[in-house]
Amino acid sequence: MAIETRAYASYEDYIRHQKSKADHGTPLYTKLLTDLWEPDCAGFRENFRPYKEILAGCSNALCLGARTGQEVHVLREMGVSGALGIDLVATPPLVLEGDVHQLQFTDASYDFVFSNIFDHVLYPDRFVAEIKRVTRPGAHILLHLSVAPEGLPHPDNDQWAANTLRDSRDVVALFGPGYQVIEDRLLAQANWPTYWTLFLRKE
Repeated sequence: MAIETRAYASYEDYIRHQKSKADHGTPLYTKLLTDLWEPDCAGFRENFRPYKEILAGCSNALCLGARTGQEVHVLREMGVSGALGIDLVATPPLVLEGDVHQLQFTDASYDFVFSNIFDHVLYPDRFVAEIKRVTRPGAHILLHLSVAPEGLPHPDNDQWAANTLRDSRDVVALFGPGYQVIEDRLLAQANWPTYWTLFLRKE
């Protein structure tokens, strides 16, 4: 089953469209830093709590598509002092500007990677390849995926969705050998009811 990707006139058009969702000055960007800050942090605390023992052994973590950085903030609260976010729009000091299809970090440099923006990536294979490249052996990867069963539209009705995923096994296949699947299940959290959890360990 293939991952269905959206057609853009060019890669630059894709970048412009993605940035428009939460660029500096947009209502969403402002709301993320005000009304949504604490509710989102509370959600990420709940998300990351089951992995606290794993995170205790991590010197750093990379959050891909981190917007204003609530997940980075929570990871730092939990003791991962080297947690950092990447997004097309920077929000220093938690989130640097970067492209998840071509990360600016060296090979095998991260202990933990988190992302909930898989549906916003135009090239899922490149996205996964970059995660594989920047993670160390023994690193853990936590992905929250929007999964739309066959025949149904994108579950969040998101006009910025660049792909539609029908089955988490398609993402597992992109990682291939050398990645142990620890969890592959519905997240079942009120904040993000449509998300699917995929948790892997790099061997």
